Amino acid sequence: MKQDGIKRASIDKLKSRFETAYYSEDMVITPLVMFRELDDITALIQGVSIGVTVSGTAKIKINGKLHELRPNTLFIFNENTVVEQVKASIRSSGYMITYSRQYLNSIHVDTQDLISIYHGFLDEPCVQVEPEEAAYIHDISKLMRSVLCDYAPTANREKIISSLFAAMFHYVMGILQQHSLPANGSVSNRTDELFNNFLALLREHCSTERSVEFYASRMGITPKYLSLILKKKSGRNASKLIDEAVVYEAKRLLKYSGLSIREIALKLNFASQSFFGKYFKQRVGVSPSRYKIWDGRTEEIMANTDFASTLGEFNASDESDTEMDM
Repeated sequence: MKQDGIKRASIDKLKSRFETAYYSEDMVITPLVMFRELDDITALIQGVSIGVTVSGTAKIKINGKLHELRPNTLFIFNENTVVEQVKASIRSSGYMITYSRQYLNSIHVDTQDLISIYHGFLDEPCVQVEPEEAAYIHDISKLMRSVLCDYAPTANREKIISSLFAAMFHYVMGILQQHSLPANGSVSNRTDELFNNFLALLREHCSTERSVEFYASRMGITPKYLSLILKKKSGRNASKLIDEAVVYEAKRLLKYSGLSIREIALKLNFASQSFFGKYFKQRVGVSPSRYKIWDGRTEEIMANTDFASTLGEFNASDESDTEMDM
């Protein structure tokens, strides 16, 4: 679907727009008060964002739905979230951290946690949390900002930032898990139960199982009903979610595991390296060997909805992965 009048807000663009934002290579930290400058802008956020407000208020339209950010609001923008009509009060205090997929991979954060974020907050991206929870997230963000501001760019600085970010990420995961359950500890309804069961199975088996029938059978429902439930909760059917999990794990292994493509194909339960290469290229747009050697700009290019045409000439000469190992 063509999105007329919508500007793409990549991490690089966020860096250039807000001179007082603090950032590293694939991650930017933006003070919430900066939202006042986005009053008349409709933007497509290219990256995942986690933010928290500790004081003041802001009104923001997320994917066409108006939300109010009150004190102690935790909010998450998934990739390609459309943000518009942002109005923050002058006393707004808080931070938003926007990061790329490869940043999570580079610091070895569990990619299956990302799946929970990505699909669990498509409909309701804002959660009221306890003041001490909001303060903890705010304090870590503030400390990250201070480190980025006060330390010279060194490997040691990046390790500090990575450690702080990982701590905050897992802390947020814990909060979201608590908020996904009612007070009695059981899931709120059958749809939520099935959705959560599927995500749990996907985390456990995505490296080896790619058939919808496998997951439906384990859950005791039909493949068609499983896809209907997942479509309702996430906007994607079962095959799409399984593919996303498999491709994301493949990307992580290609970039950071040190394994050969043959070994990765075996680890992901593909019949051959050639079959894995065809599967990967069909869904990503480049072969595993090309993806493995590309730099950090790969994901930004692929995040563009029309990246296939951008890479058309490149792909035309791209050799498919045969049994030749890398």
